[in-house]
Amino acid sequence: MRFDYRTALIMAGATLLGAAWAFYNYLSTDGERGQAQLQPLVWVMFATPFALFLGWLIARRSEVWLAAFVCFCLYFFTYFVAARFESLFFDTGEARRNGHALYFQTAMAIHVLAGLAITGWRAMRPPWQHERRSVEALERTS
Repeated sequence: MRFDYRTALIMAGATLLGAAWAFYNYLSTDGERGQAQLQPLVWVMFATPFALFLGWLIARRSEVWLAAFVCFCLYFFTYFVAARFESLFFDTGEARRNGHALYFQTAMAIHVLAGLAITGWRAMRPPWQHERRSVEALERTS
């Protein structure tokens, strides 16, 4: 099994770019929570899985449905894991008073760690069959 550095670089770069955008939006709220902070907080939860999806499409277009499914699951289930993790340390009132800081920080950490794990998984797997033929043809010419 060969490690696909191109796929790893594209997907990891997209994941880290999405995480940087999420972190920037998180910091832009200054810890306040209200209607004005809604859009940046949506980006906190959406940026990294969306960027990973785009990076995956750039790296391996033939895996569009796998990318869509995996990135959606990452996006969707992170809400529950982060909320449960926050509830282990804070009751509802205290979490609300601190702006659910631990929740958003946990979600960003899960997105980065899972995104990099997904990147490693795809980089260690060969492309799907019809894409593999074109990769083999390129290797024969070089």
